[in-house]
Amino acid sequence: MSSKTHYYVEAEVVSNIIETSRVNTLVLKLGQHMEVKPGQFLMVWRPGDGEIPITPSLTNGETICLTIERVGLTSSRLASLKAGERVFLRGPYGNGFNLEYPGKYLLVGGGTGAASLTPAYLKLVEKGVQTLFLVGGRNRDNLVYVNKLRELNANIRIATDDGSVGFHGTLPEFFKKIIAESFFENVLTIGPEKMMVKIAEECHRNGIRCQVSLVRIVKCGIGFCGSCVLDPVGLRVCVDGPVFNAEEILGTDFGAYMRDEAGRRVEVTL
Repeated sequence: MSSKTHYYVEAEVVSNIIETSRVNTLVLKLGQHMEVKPGQFLMVWRPGDGEIPITPSLTNGETICLTIERVGLTSSRLASLKAGERVFLRGPYGNGFNLEYPGKYLLVGGGTGAASLTPAYLKLVEKGVQTLFLVGGRNRDNLVYVNKLRELNANIRIATDDGSVGFHGTLPEFFKKIIAESFFENVLTIGPEKMMVKIAEECHRNGIRCQVSLVRIVKCGIGFCGSCVLDPVGLRVCVDGPVFNAEEILGTDFGAYMRDEAGRRVEVTL
């Protein structure tokens, strides 16, 4: 299969893993090999429902894992699929992480971001790169993919807002503490946009190269509709991202505004 397809590939649900009360991981079996670079996304569709972009949490030839948070009707229905049911995928789309930069890497995953960063982590480990993985959540019950990362022997540190696990405080607060103790040349981050803005700004102040993966409403996936545009520069998340160097998007509406399903400019709340 080519690196990008605009037709649908059918996939069967092998299992549905409960991560938290709001997050599930679907393990999918494809009938053919699909190559997805760390940070790229797939458009995921089930007949009768909408279509949404999801960055895979693990890929292995004909097996792909999608970690899905129930935030709307489409994502809730996808997260509820049972073994034997089928979904359709197209892609992969967008630019993934550049993992060729020299130096140590600090990965910062909030919410389902830890799952979506896992392919990048595995690729860095394969290359022998020194890597630390920070995972955060509101409390113990909101931590996503921690068990899987431990199973993968990841070098992982945890922060929870209520202090129920690990560092007592927000992930940006923990991040600030970590980079004060040890310098990292590179940061990769996926998570709530308000969180990522703070990470990106801190990296900018400290001269750290930072790559940010944005999650926006994506309809076409190929740059036509403009639903995922970053104002005022016109960058489209689906084709110019979803991974951006922080300097490209600091000063845009990153972390402040986005477009809703109707194309209206609305405030980013998370």
